[in-house]
Amino acid sequence: MAEDTIIESIETWALDLPLPSALSFGSFTVTARQYAAVRMVTKGGLVADCLGHTRRSPVDVAISDLLAPRLIAKDALQQSERLAELDIMSLATDQDGVIGRARSLIDICLWDLKAQARGVPLWQLLGGRPRRLRVALVEGYEIAGESEDDIAHRLIARAKEGYRFFKLEAAHYGAAEPVRRILAKVKAQAPDAEFACDVAWSWRTARQGLEAAESWRDLGIAWIEDPMPRTRITEIGYLTRQSPVPIGVGDECTRALDLQALMDQAAIDVVRIDATTIGGIDAALGLAAQAKARGLRASYHVNPEVHRHCILANDISDHIEIFPADRPFDCSHLVIAASAFADIKDGYIEPPAAPGTGLKLDTAALGKYAYRHAVQKGR
Repeated sequence: MAEDTIIESIETWALDLPLPSALSFGSFTVTARQYAAVRMVTKGGLVADCLGHTRRSPVDVAISDLLAPRLIAKDALQQSERLAELDIMSLATDQDGVIGRARSLIDICLWDLKAQARGVPLWQLLGGRPRRLRVALVEGYEIAGESEDDIAHRLIARAKEGYRFFKLEAAHYGAAEPVRRILAKVKAQAPDAEFACDVAWSWRTARQGLEAAESWRDLGIAWIEDPMPRTRITEIGYLTRQSPVPIGVGDECTRALDLQALMDQAAIDVVRIDATTIGGIDAALGLAAQAKARGLRASYHVNPEVHRHCILANDISDHIEIFPADRPFDCSHLVIAASAFADIKDGYIEPPAAPGTGLKLDTAALGKYAYRHAVQKGR
C-alpha cells in the first residue's frame, strides 16, 4: 500500500450561497443555491476538492457520518475496493437520493486523486483527446425588472461574444408565447443560435407540452428540458413521440434506473446526466454510452469543472453547460478558486491541463458561506 496515497482526512462543508435576486420557476422560487463541498487529502499531500448541489439535503452529513469513516486510512488508488466497501455500507440505506449524491462526490474525489497521482488531467486518464468544447451558456434567466426585450438583447449581446448555444428558463412564463417572442428576436440577429428550454418539471399534461413545442418548432430548439417529473414515463414518452421538438430529461437524477427506463421506453431524445448526483464518473460515462448506442443525445448538467472531463473522455457530447459568473443565476464561482467560466473564449472552452479535475475550492470562502462543517481524520 503506497503511503502517499493513504486517505488522511475528509472534510465537508454545507454551503448556502444567497443569490443577488430571486429566480422564479413558476411553481417555485430560488433565492439561494445550496452545495456540499468535499475535500479529500492523502498523507502524501494530494488534495481532491469537489462541489455538488444539495437543495439543502444533508449530503455533507452522509459523507462525514456514513462514508468518510469507511475511507479514512485506506488507499485512495484502490478505487474499486473503496467503492465496494461503500456498497456494503449502503445496503440498508439504498444508493440514490442523499446517499447517491454523497457517493457521487466521493467517487469524483477518488478519480481526481488517481489522476493527480499520475500527473495527468482526468480527461486524459479516461482515454480522452483534447478538443475545444462549445459552451451552452445558461444565460436565459430573467433578471428582476427586465422586459422580454431586455432578455432578448442580453442573449443577442452574448451571441456577439461568440456564443451560439443558450439555455433558457421557460417555466415561470406559464405560456409559450413570451418564450417565442424572445427567441424570435434572438434568431433574427443570430440565425444559427440554438436553445435548450428548461420548463423545470412544470407541465401538468403532455397536451400542454405539445402546444408549446408546436409554437417553438421553428426557433432552433435543441430540446425542451424536464417537462415533468421523470417518473411519469408514459406521459413523457407520449410527449416525446408526438413533439416536433426533442425532449430531454434527467437534471440532478440520482437513480440511473430512472434514466434507463426512459431510454428503454423510447421516452426521451436527450439524456441529461450529472456525475455529481448519478453515482460519479463511471456512472455518468456509462449512461452517455447507452444514450449513444440508442441514437440519443447526451448532455451534462452544469458542474463544468467536473463534466468537461466526462465530455472530453469520448465524442458523445458536443457541448458543455456553464453558468456565467457575471450574472446573478448561480454563485458556485464564489467558492471555486478558478471557475470554468473564466476559461471561455469566443463561446468555446479549451481542455484543462492541470492534473486531476483541476477543481480547487477557496477555503476562506467555504468558511464564509458554510452553515455546517466537519472533518474526519485517521487516528
